[in-house]
Amino acid sequence: MSLYTAMHGPAAGSGLGPSPATRLAHKAWRLLHTDAGAAYELIEEARVRAEDSQDALGQAWAQLVRGFHRLSFASPSAAAAELSAARTRFVQLQERGAELLAVAGLARALWRQGQVQRAADLLHPLRDEALRTLRREQLAIYLNALAGCHSARGESEQAMACMAQALREAGPKRGLGYDVALHANLSHELLELGDLHEALRQIERGLERIHQCSHGRAHTVLLVNRVLALTGLGRAREALPDVHAIANAQPDGSGRGLLPMHFEALALCALRAGTPELAQDLMARVNPAAQLPDDRLELGMAQALATHLRGDTAGALVRLQVLQDACERALGDARPGMRLRCDLAELRAELLEASGDAAAALAALHSARALQAERAAR
Repeated sequence: MSLYTAMHGPAAGSGLGPSPATRLAHKAWRLLHTDAGAAYELIEEARVRAEDSQDALGQAWAQLVRGFHRLSFASPSAAAAELSAARTRFVQLQERGAELLAVAGLARALWRQGQVQRAADLLHPLRDEALRTLRREQLAIYLNALAGCHSARGESEQAMACMAQALREAGPKRGLGYDVALHANLSHELLELGDLHEALRQIERGLERIHQCSHGRAHTVLLVNRVLALTGLGRAREALPDVHAIANAQPDGSGRGLLPMHFEALALCALRAGTPELAQDLMARVNPAAQLPDDRLELGMAQALATHLRGDTAGALVRLQVLQDACERALGDARPGMRLRCDLAELRAELLEASGDAAAALAALHSARALQAERAAR
């Protein structure tokens, strides 16, 4: 059967219907981005019912939806385990459309762990089939996963095209709330490109929609992106309420509340806003084991800026040189994004100027401007 027959029931007059567990899992899917807390409860109920009745299809759908929920509210590795199990079940059941969804989720989990090439290798061979068989929010989920791979490799034109098509498929009226996540991801890509004002417009659209939904991760990501945009525009103090809201959030696996995350970016904002004590507290909360290359670079920049603000500009410049050397050596999945490489170059020029080395500062500024030109060309 097609994916939409599986999601919404068989054709009229077939005499068949989905099992109770499958119906619960389908309902959880429809609530996944509009009421993550309610979806969480339905997923667990579906899982128990499917196990009790040895309902293979119900188990597969419960694992699929649980995996997508964990993508937002647990670790990527925990999500990958559920999604990989769901994929195996769907293969056995010959439910190809649902299998494609599981692959899209699995690719997203790999991308979130920094394994961009593995994610791309999963997704690219399925592109034509996904475009033929998936519709609405399901196609949007596939396209968004593909966009993430393009974005991580600096292929902004392809990433933006994927997300624009995803938004057409998953608009506010038929996307089951997934359009909020797409506005967040579009704002991320615009931040990478340096179009901060347009990024803010996408963020505000997402925040307008989030008031009609309940999805803590999407809400948090929108706030983090607003912090980044305002900091980049020299308006860090305006972002402090968002910084405090995220920093004070309590971890909640159900998805009902904001999530404490991206402390590196929040710390840089706090330093630019003149609140170094808050910045130190945020940096102390970073989990090194969960950091990707971008996170490590952002934390290093925050540490260097804090060192400079304490009066040790020479020490800060030594830190920045180490970061610069690491960036130049990094390849593939370990290479940080363009936004942070530009920010690093700008910070280095700023600190060289503060050190009194006018010639070095001017050379660094030229390097930063060349990077910004490359960024704008994308």
